[in-house]
Amino acid sequence: MIRVLSLLALLCASSAALAELVIREFNGIGRTDTAAFNARSPWLIEWNSRPPSAIDHKPAHLEVYLYEFGNHQYVGRVVRHGGTGGGNVLIEQSGRFFFRVQGQATEWRLKAIQIDEDYAKRLRETRR
Repeated sequence: MIRVLSLLALLCASSAALAELVIREFNGIGRTDTAAFNARSPWLIEWNSRPPSAIDHKPAHLEVYLYEFGNHQYVGRVVRHGGTGGGNVLIEQSGRFFFRVQGQATEWRLKAIQIDEDYAKRLRETRR
């Protein structure tokens, strides 16, 4: 019985691990183009933004644009946010990409996360 429960726990942990895999992580302050990374559809952009210090009274603002790496083709603006916050964006395009980050008075963090189709389906359903 204990072996069966242990095996079930291991299988559940393994399937959860397969649902998400961090491809690349980037962080910084201000503006930059990130290094390139490869992603297969579907994948997520997880983002976070916050002012660098309590003393800084400039309004924090973050915009993130996604580009194809080889030809610098614009894919789209994936984040536009003022102030402190975070979220995620589902991307359903495969390729080699980079982010163009325009941060003003903000520390930002981006993660490109590979997800499986079941996770993407749940995200699509919750965002309708």
